[in-house]
Amino acid sequence: MDEKEEIRLEEKDYIGEIVTLINAETDFSGLQKQLEEYHPFDISQALLEIDSERRRNVFLHFTYPFGAAIVEHFDSEDAIVLLKQLPLETAVRIVDNMETDDAVDLLQNLEPKDEDIDIISLLSPKKRAELNKLLVYEEDEIGSAMSGSFIRLFANMTVKEAMRKVVSIAGDTDYISILYVLENNFLVGYIRLKSLIIARAEERISDIMETRFITARPTDDKEEVSNLMQTYGESSMPITDIDMHLVGIVTHDDLMDIVSEAKSDDYAKLAGLTDGDIDLGRDSFSRAVKQRLPWLSIVLFLSLLTSLIFSFFEEALNTSIVLAARLAVYLPLILDMSGNTGTQSLAVMIRYLNSPERDTSKKVMGKYLLREIGTGIIEGLVIGVLVFGLVIVTNLVSRGKAFDAVSLSTAVVTAFSVFVALLASTLLGALIPLGMDKVKIDPAVASGPFITTVSDIITLSIYYSISLAILLPIYQAL
Repeated sequence: MDEKEEIRLEEKDYIGEIVTLINAETDFSGLQKQLEEYHPFDISQALLEIDSERRRNVFLHFTYPFGAAIVEHFDSEDAIVLLKQLPLETAVRIVDNMETDDAVDLLQNLEPKDEDIDIISLLSPKKRAELNKLLVYEEDEIGSAMSGSFIRLFANMTVKEAMRKVVSIAGDTDYISILYVLENNFLVGYIRLKSLIIARAEERISDIMETRFITARPTDDKEEVSNLMQTYGESSMPITDIDMHLVGIVTHDDLMDIVSEAKSDDYAKLAGLTDGDIDLGRDSFSRAVKQRLPWLSIVLFLSLLTSLIFSFFEEALNTSIVLAARLAVYLPLILDMSGNTGTQSLAVMIRYLNSPERDTSKKVMGKYLLREIGTGIIEGLVIGVLVFGLVIVTNLVSRGKAFDAVSLSTAVVTAFSVFVALLASTLLGALIPLGMDKVKIDPAVASGPFITTVSDIITLSIYYSISLAILLPIYQAL
């Protein structure tokens, strides 16, 4: 047994253990003490695997802070389902003990008919005030994800005074790695906890704090802020108003959630959905149709161009049925290869346009497009050689001839068509999202539905133009 296999066998199935533990209990009064040995995430996943009535009874025996820590690891939809099953008072107390940004995410996912305002009105005054500050922001604004649980220091404090404050409130504060420094209520700097610990007691915070920092406004887009944090490699970012008053922070944990949501959103958009959200519980049949039908209709009209191209070559193909049949044999191969190449190039460009290193200047884009052209040439040459061999083998099997004039000319033309089609599709895959970005249209939304269809149109034109120009005279002479 190798080392990897031993490690795999030694890994515990914590979720399975918790499920077994819960199902074996008849009296849930002592269950929390047993579950405290496990991570809240594992507990949340285990609870999703048991029936809803038992899950409800389990939560009724949890303390509110313990239950809140578990709910924070639920998807918003699962958390809402659970809270609706619990008595209103229990649901309110659980939300009251949740991290503020997690509670905001949950409440923002409640539909208007769920009357989430009733939950807010029953929360503690402190939590209600925190939530109301965040709920004024749209879901895609960073203000809806910021946290107020961090430590503020003052520039005129000594290190000793600052340490006394940190020690006194650290236990009730979620984020203490970076401490933000204020002067006359304005953000003027920050200091890392490690730097504070090793500083001399009599030093002033103003003398040891960092004064170069980046900030964001509460109304800034979530993705833009997350890209900025990734670029600078910060574990948190202060959120300030226009006058540099500190209103909250965004932490690395928030960043991970934002990036995950953004990727899910882009994948959905790349599939041709106008709305990136995918929610099997909420999305109705009619909503799914409304999201997809507009893009399918646009692609349908584009696809008519493909039929139009066939009609242009129809008369020429009718003069040689043999050639028409031969071209049809290799057509799916060429379309598939060009479509896949275009999609790969498209995915790389969209990823770059959404990255923190994004730079769409002419110089940078020129270099990028040259790289894509080079990639298309190499891929086209390699695949072209393979297609040449494939056509030769196919002719040998089907006709018993591999190196006669017809077989060789068909193989050369098909391979050359693949080469040109792959080069064109690679360049097209980079140009479409870049063009969409220039006119302020989300490339992930617009590029996905178009790339395959447009690639097919160009590939068909290339394939039939080259084939008829070179092969038609040869086949007519047979």
